[in-house]
Amino acid sequence: MQRVWGWINNATGINQRCKPQWHVSTCITAIYFFMKKILFLINPVSGKLVGQSLKDSIISELDGVLDRGCFDIEYSARDIEKQCNNHLSNYEIVVVAGGDGTISQIVKVIVGLEKKPKLGIIPIGTGNDLANSLGILHLYKSQGLGPLLKTILRCKVAKIDILSLDNKCIFTNYLGIGNDAKISCDFNRLRYKPFLRYISSCISNKGFYGLLALKNICYRIPFDIEICYQNELLETEIITINKGFCEILITDTKMYAGGVEISSKCRMDDGKFEVTVIRGMWEWIHLFFAMLCKKPLDTITRNLIQFQTDRLELNFTGNTFCQVDGEKYDSFANGEKRLLVNVVSSCEMIVP
Repeated sequence: MQRVWGWINNATGINQRCKPQWHVSTCITAIYFFMKKILFLINPVSGKLVGQSLKDSIISELDGVLDRGCFDIEYSARDIEKQCNNHLSNYEIVVVAGGDGTISQIVKVIVGLEKKPKLGIIPIGTGNDLANSLGILHLYKSQGLGPLLKTILRCKVAKIDILSLDNKCIFTNYLGIGNDAKISCDFNRLRYKPFLRYISSCISNKGFYGLLALKNICYRIPFDIEICYQNELLETEIITINKGFCEILITDTKMYAGGVEISSKCRMDDGKFEVTVIRGMWEWIHLFFAMLCKKPLDTITRNLIQFQTDRLELNFTGNTFCQVDGEKYDSFANGEKRLLVNVVSSCEMIVP
């Protein structure tokens, strides 16, 4: 016990004379914190490249709070799954500093682990929709890194659903087909080019993303898509969406595209996801109205095709674009397809 008290004393600056003032529960909590093993995984190209300087900030904020031997800090590689596949289970908490795409890749690894770490977020990405949906983004923007790290150490968790595409691609936020995915694919293709990385650092990734949205505003899916799903009465329903529409969005987060609330019915732990069809320019513009008005899309758009389900099949023939959690998905939308989306698991997220 003397050695444990020494650890607390060294890390917090509390001397021996303060010992009698500590409540037993406080001591237990402090000891629990010091027994944690945390991995901070930083995407160095997230946001305005702020990930490159975040390591020093984390070390500075945790100085005197958590012993340096209790946490590791790594920069993510382009192939994050390969980088992390063998050692995430060695940590009780994995904190991802990045955006939705980075988080999604870590979740893919966590799902396959027998010993699953809790997942924390430092939201420095472009959209940060998962962090926004969980209240983490507001905490980070309003109070900064220090209070967010304290929240992570408190380790309060909430479960979120994990979805699967064709039982092989895991995702937590959304899957987009059509206009949304073309913008995302262009963004991920261009963001690593040196000249465009410089532009992105000047105007922010969101600004760059907005320019690409204007560039692709007229894109339409050139073929019909049949949607087969199970409704609330456990009956099978089939909807055919005729060619010439903008996009299909399959979402499990409250927020989408940097701040649009897609559905007033969204509950991230209810075993269901939302499916929304954006048919034309007017509904596409409504996405921006929903963001400006801070109201769910389904409350301001009449005759919107939107429903909840836990299982969905998409049938089509043709070529289009697809993105999963903000990252291009190459093996999805080519040729004749019968695709399955369903809820397969859950993940513990650290929340305020």
